[in-house]
Formats: sequence, C-alpha cells, structure tokens
Amino acid sequence: MSSLAPLPLSTQVTVLRGLGPARAAALQEAGIHTLGDLLMHLPYRYVDRGSIVPLGELEMRGFEPGLEDREIITVLGQVHDVRQTLTRIQRMALTEVLLNDGTGTLKLVFFNQPYLGRSLKIGDRLLAFGPLLEGRHGSEMRGPQIEMMGRAGNGNSKGDGGEIWVRRFLPLYRKMGPISSLVRKKLVEEALLRAHPPEEWLPPELCKHLPDTLSALRLLHQPPDESDGRLLNLRETPAHERLAMEELFAFALGVELRRAGRMKRRGMVVRTTPDLRERLKSFLPFHLTAAQRKAFKEIVDDLTSGHVMHRLLQGDVGSGKTLVAFLSMAMVAETGGQGVLLAPTEVLARQHASTFQRLLGDEAHRLQLLLGPMKAAEKREAMARIASGEARYLVGTHALFQEAVKFSDLRLVVVDEQHRFGVKQREALKQKSGDPHWLVMSATPIPRSLALSLFGDLDQSVLDELPPGRQPVSTRLLDTDSSERAWTLIEKELRSGRQAFVVSPAIDPTDETKVKLRDIQAMESLIRARFPGLDLEVVHGRLKPDDMAARMNRFVRGDAKLLLATTVIEVGVDVPNATVMVVDHAERFGLSQLHQLRGRVGRGVDHSFFMMISGVETERLHALVETQDGFKIAQKDLEIRGPGEFFGTRQAGLPQFQVADLVRDRKLLQNCREAAAKAVAEGLNEAQKDWLQREQERLKLAEVS
Repeated sequence: MSSLAPLPLSTQVTVLRGLGPARAAALQEAGIHTLGDLLMHLPYRYVDRGSIVPLGELEMRGFEPGLEDREIITVLGQVHDVRQTLTRIQRMALTEVLLNDGTGTLKLVFFNQPYLGRSLKIGDRLLAFGPLLEGRHGSEMRGPQIEMMGRAGNGNSKGDGGEIWVRRFLPLYRKMGPISSLVRKKLVEEALLRAHPPEEWLPPELCKHLPDTLSALRLLHQPPDESDGRLLNLRETPAHERLAMEELFAFALGVELRRAGRMKRRGMVVRTTPDLRERLKSFLPFHLTAAQRKAFKEIVDDLTSGHVMHRLLQGDVGSGKTLVAFLSMAMVAETGGQGVLLAPTEVLARQHASTFQRLLGDEAHRLQLLLGPMKAAEKREAMARIASGEARYLVGTHALFQEAVKFSDLRLVVVDEQHRFGVKQREALKQKSGDPHWLVMSATPIPRSLALSLFGDLDQSVLDELPPGRQPVSTRLLDTDSSERAWTLIEKELRSGRQAFVVSPAIDPTDETKVKLRDIQAMESLIRARFPGLDLEVVHGRLKPDDMAARMNRFVRGDAKLLLATTVIEVGVDVPNATVMVVDHAERFGLSQLHQLRGRVGRGVDHSFFMMISGVETERLHALVETQDGFKIAQKDLEIRGPGEFFGTRQAGLPQFQVADLVRDRKLLQNCREAAAKAVAEGLNEAQKDWLQREQERLKLAEVS
C-alpha cells in the first residue's frame, strides 16, 4: 500500500479499503466525506497500557462511600459469563457481565441495556473503565464504558491483546453505526499512511513552535510512547493546539472577510442636527449613565458613517439596553425613517411596546405593535400603518417576518436576543427592506470571546454600569428544610404593600426529567394554603397569549400581589414594586438564567431579595450568592455547561468545531482574529481562498451570522 500515490486530505474517504455501502453511509451521516474529515474526528479518550489495573489487584483498593468523584479505573479481560435479569421493584433490565483476566474477576453491571445480553459472548475481549464500587459480593463497576477489543474465536482475544497494543496509548473512537472503534482505528491508520502533507495555511506567527497539520494528526491518532497521557485526554497538547488554531483561524478569516465586505457596502446615512439632539433629549426620563452615553455615541457614529451598522449592544440585567435601543430607533424615526424592534416572545414585545409608549408620551400614536395572535382586522390595520409610514416605531415578534408585511422606509432593525432568531428569518427581513442598519441586544451577558463567535462580525458596545437607583439584590441559597424562611420573607414584604414572584421549574411533575419535581400546580396549592385569600396570578407557556397578557397585566398594575410563573418571566417583566423572588428547584436552572430571573427584582427604590430553594448543594449555585456581575456568572456558566447548553439550542449559530473549544481557547481566538485582520488587509491568494471555503463548509461556518 505504501507504493500508492499520496492523496490530498480533500480526497473522498471512499478510497479507503473495507468501506462497504453501510459503513460509507454511516461516515456520511456523521459528516465525514474526506480523509481530512475522518482525521479531524479525534479519539474521545486515550487508554495508557500502564494504567490498566490487573483484576487481582482491585480488592486491595479501598472504597470511599459517598465520594462523587471516584477515580476512574481501566481494566481489560475476557467475558467469562453473561447473565440477564429484571430488577425486582422497577422491572428494569439488568445485565451482569463477569470479566476475567487470569489474575482475578470483576463484575460489570449495566442497567436498562438489554441488547448487551444478546451482543456480548463468552470469550469476547473487553476494555472497561469507570469508578470502582463495593457490591454485595466484592468489587464491581456499574454502568462502565466498554470497548470491544476482540471477538471470541477470531484469533484476537488472547495473549496481550494482539494488534491493539502496538503502542503505549490506545486511542478510542466513538462508534458510528456499523463502524466500531477498532474499525475506525484501521481506517485512520490507512488514511495517515496515504495522506499527503497539505500546504501551510497558517501565518507564521500562529504556527511557531507547533507541528504541521499532518504531524499533529499523527501525534493524536498514534501518540508516541513518550506522550503525556493526561494532556492527551484534556486535549491540551501542542498537536491539539495546532488543529484548534486552524479551525479558529478559518473562522476568524471568514468573519473578517464578511466585515470587510460590509464596510464596502453603502449604508443609509442618518444625519444629526441640533434640533434632533434636543428632540432625543426630550424623550429621556433621566440622565444617561456614562456607559449608555458611550454606547449611544458608538451607534450614532455608525448611523452617520455611510456604512451599514452591525453592532452588538450587551450589558448586565438592568443596565439600560432598552433605552439606548429606543434612542437609536428615535434617530431614524425622527428623521423620516422607520425603526423596528424584534422580540423573541410576545411577553417581551408587549413590555417593550409599553416602555416605548411611556417614553413617547403624546407621540405614542406613532408606535405600532404587531403580534401573531392579533385579530385579523387588527393585523390588517397594523400592516396598513406600517406600509404607509404612519407608524415609525415598530415592535413585534416573528409576525414581522410575514410576507404580507411591507415597510415604508425601514432603516434600522433592533434584534433582542439574536440567538433565538434563525439566520434565514433575519435574511427574510433584510430582503424586505434593502440594507438596513442592525443593532443586536443581548440580555444574557456574553464573555467577549464567545460573543465574537456567536455574533460573527458585529462591533461591540458594552454597558458595564447600572443606572442610578438600582440596588444590589440580597441573594440566599436555602435547602428544602429551610424553605419556610422564604415564605416568611414573602409574608413580610406583602404586608408592607410590596409584591413578590415565585418561579417553578416545570408545568408538570414529569417535565424534562425522570426526577420528581414540585411542579407549578403543587406550588400553587402550597401558596394558597400558606397565604389564604392572597391575590395570586399563575402564568406558564401553555396559556393562550391573551390570557397570559391579561394575567401579567394584573400583576404589573398591582391588582395581583404574587405572580407564580415558569421562566416565561425570565425577561421583559418590569415591576418596581416587586421586591422578592423565590425560585424552587434552583438546581434545574442555568446560572445565567437564574441571574436573568434575579433581574426582575431590585428595579425600584426598596431593598430586594432573591431566594433559591434547592435540595442539591452545589458550588454552582453559590456563585450567584457571591457575585452580581453577570459577565462573571456567564463565564462560570460557560465553563460548566459549554456554549451549546449555555444558549439552550444548537441553532444558536455556534460554529461546529471538532477540536477548538470556545471557552478553553479564548486567547487562541483573539490571536487568530488579529492575524486574520492582517491577512485580509494584505489580500488572500486563490489557494488560500479555496482552503478557506473547504474549512467553512466543514465547520458549517457559513451558517454563523
């Protein structure tokens, strides 16, 4: 095979031997089309031959009952026995496998995986890893991860493991349909043998002291014996850094090219005059903070530059983003154009419309709200006012994307919570109205590195100070036995004429989890029993929009004293008289979500309280008690949950990196952005453009807005 001509990494993976239709289809489904794709899907774990523990030594290891982070043990042996039963209480499939390596035995226990009883045969060679536990009859592993190292009777199940231990480190790959880890290993070996070293695309300042692409791939698929096993499993070797740098540079280059293209587009110029400045001042309910003034000046500079504005406005809860957005819309509305604010939910759209009405005062008739559930006659009238230009300030939800909606002179689009709107929806709005300016608001503070990735080529303005009068909110974490303290506090605040929120994690007790939760109905019963005769409103996502709006309005007006809700109140509810919020089952929420909820109180002059009830003591929740800085909380949330979970959906527009990690590789991303700006300024050659296009397709970067 070594005499065959070398192949570029862009070669179709089907050239490899042993790829029948089923295996080729499995690779294609996983997004693996070329040799490069195959090699960029790295092992998920490395097993060090020296770390394998003989089964006879396991009984000498002590147990620490109740310790969550037990040491992960790796063992290798042959299947000696397989038994399948049902558990007595829940009638769950229980598979027990007895492993033997000649020095001793170990029982592996698997719950609810009946297929293992059918697929595992006596004599099969298994690698297993997981925490060691003390069972009724000695050591055992419950629910370990396993890898098939050889089938019984195929000559690969004796001695020291046949061909699997050619080197000290054994790479393990995720199973893909009919392609096992061992089959992947063979495909990778052939790909590495036949691959031709690609050209060097990285600028010298990024790849100094790092291996080239093909060397990095070899180091990660066939680690030398002297490799550091800990760094391999942490994905922190120089070889990992090299491949991560390639992905991040491709991303940064794409962003920089889009930005350069945008700067060449002519944007609508919004001219400022002394009269306009006085007009804007007349709308202000109070003086802007220094941060608001700075952010608004950056927006004004964009709107008057002649280029299309693409700017991200982000700040902590209560930092005054909505007021800055309103002033931006007023700039275009008061000079003959239209500004639209897109909100992700009807609750938030109504809240923004209400805020704008207060700011506009006698001019509120120039505002138009457009929502999906509006009656047909209402909707027709609203669309007529938008099309004629009578309505200058427009607020709405996805309803504004409708084909029937025509604009008179749309110059500015403000998007609240951009990651909740799909790229196609934003493009649809752009096609309706030429090339308007874009201002994106984020109610979730996002660390700068992730904001660069999530929001592509947007310039950034950050509001990092709170308006005068906003007080810190006292935050407490209570266990379930201490929850009475929360109800006592609510009672005290209600007696003083103030209002309160209670947040429940689920509408039904079985929502999203097998763990039994106290749902919103059970909480309503508890509250009515604890506070008889209380004016209570209950809101959740299954209510009809009009019903929900009516209930929320009763609370906003002060007719209802307590609002029991799910996370529909996470953003957009402004009730200065509400001074306490209690969140039940706080462990069910992300840190940034809890921080958003906390922002619903502390909006008036009175001291406010945020109480979290949780039966699970976690360091994660203590982060909220210790700081009120949303950026620090978001960073902690990112480190714990990762970007995909942080935003709650993969459609958030995150790049689909194979090696790079947006949290771990923040500094690498910044270096890549600087190098990309320099590369674009100097100009890319055709070969670089071809490479960039392939990388953009592989990482699906074209989908990132």
